[in-house]
Amino acid sequence: MRGRAQRRPPGVGGRAALRAVVAAIYVFLFLPIVAVVLLSFSENISVIDFGHFTLRWYEHLVRNAPVLAALRFSIVLGILASAMAVLLGSLAAFGLVRGRMRGKAALQAALYAPIVVPEIIISVALLILFVLLRIPRGTLALVIGHSVLILPYVFSIVSARLYGFDRSLEDAAANLGATPMQTLREITLPLMLPAIVGAALIAFKVSFDEVVGSMFWSTAREQPMPVLVFSMLQFELTPEVNAIGTVMLAVTFSVLGVYQLIEWRRRAELTGRSAEGEKRLG
Repeated sequence: MRGRAQRRPPGVGGRAALRAVVAAIYVFLFLPIVAVVLLSFSENISVIDFGHFTLRWYEHLVRNAPVLAALRFSIVLGILASAMAVLLGSLAAFGLVRGRMRGKAALQAALYAPIVVPEIIISVALLILFVLLRIPRGTLALVIGHSVLILPYVFSIVSARLYGFDRSLEDAAANLGATPMQTLREITLPLMLPAIVGAALIAFKVSFDEVVGSMFWSTAREQPMPVLVFSMLQFELTPEVNAIGTVMLAVTFSVLGVYQLIEWRRRAELTGRSAEGEKRLG
């Protein structure tokens, strides 16, 4: 018995292999992003020969009028598309979650079509619709197209919050004599605001990074940043492209960071309210 080797606990080898696979996936996902950020501060374009640390490519970026115009246009486009998607998605979420109607499941499934259907098909279909309606390619077509693509994200986030909403608060307000409009304004909307703001941030992020649809709906004068970057890569891969990618990453991660902070704050408030309720019951 003493000469036998000690057996490892069951499952230790499997957990180690699983951790190695997860680590390899994270390296595969984030190593190219890290390379883009590092090369934006390098004199050379090669990862092997980094060269000296420099901000030259960001200086070129600041002087590049088309890039700055595309960045401003992407931000404005994201704000407009997010506002439209939040308005329509929130109304749809309220109607389908609170309402009683036939075919509710089919309508909810239809709202997720822009996520399920390949994006290039959605882009071509909307382009054909714009031609039939005589809507020119440009700002209006981009706002409508981006709103369609980001609408499912808004609907999903707002619907999830509505399904977990405590309806007893609205019932208490109604029992105290509040009208439906007062209940909506003073009870429902304030409690739904974190979810709506979070949905708007996610919608902006998706719109800011949209490439496929923007290529179909944009023009040479009204180009979002991803389309401009794609057109630059067709001719030459320059370190300035890495600087543009780093700026886009900064905007994307900033938006996601704000969304995560809102979620943490909302969860902390819910935890505090539940703890306070338990104390009162105790």
